[in-house]
Amino acid sequence: MKTVFDNIERAVPVIRVNNRDLNLAFYKETLGLKVISEENALAMLGSQAAKTRTDTRLILEESPSMRTRAVAGVKKLRKIVIESPEFTEGFEATSPEGDLFEIVPSQSETQDIKITEIQLNTSNLKDALAFYVEGFGLSEKDNVVQLPFGKISYTAAQGPDLLTSPEEVWDLEIIEYEVAPEVDLHHIAMQLDDLGLDYYVDKKGKILTLTDGQNLEIWFMK
Repeated sequence: MKTVFDNIERAVPVIRVNNRDLNLAFYKETLGLKVISEENALAMLGSQAAKTRTDTRLILEESPSMRTRAVAGVKKLRKIVIESPEFTEGFEATSPEGDLFEIVPSQSETQDIKITEIQLNTSNLKDALAFYVEGFGLSEKDNVVQLPFGKISYTAAQGPDLLTSPEEVWDLEIIEYEVAPEVDLHHIAMQLDDLGLDYYVDKKGKILTLTDGQNLEIWFMK
């Protein structure tokens, strides 16, 4: 079965944080990332070779405590694995917001970084997997969904905020999937109608948004 994921080269996580400057210091100094641009509450990050918005590989969104709070208990985001050319030895590090990252040295000559795995905690394992397997025809084994550019893995967990709306807490907020220009998002939307999934697609067919089985926002963007 051909799915929209056949035309996607990467996933870009959007992480909601409290103090952007404090977190940016960690992402730059510890993880070796570069700030490509800052737009209002957003900071776009990429490799040291990154130059433009299209080189973005990870996004931070600052959300002050007046309207957002720390997660109670377990976060949805368990770990992000990044393949990076900046390091010769692998390591794990935790951000000021409590988000865990694993750095794996690149095995190729590329100067770009690559997010190879997003690990998530979920209290709704069946629906979280069904979103990708039944909704988009992807394969799954041992709670790991295989994607053309990496994988998303799930761990069963319990916590009061594992189904909380992403704009309320400092946690993974969105997974952006960048689709090829030739992909017809209106056609993808028709497939979602058949599956009974709620979504939004703009009139120009540039962005399609929906929510997965654990209340994470999923964006398909051109």
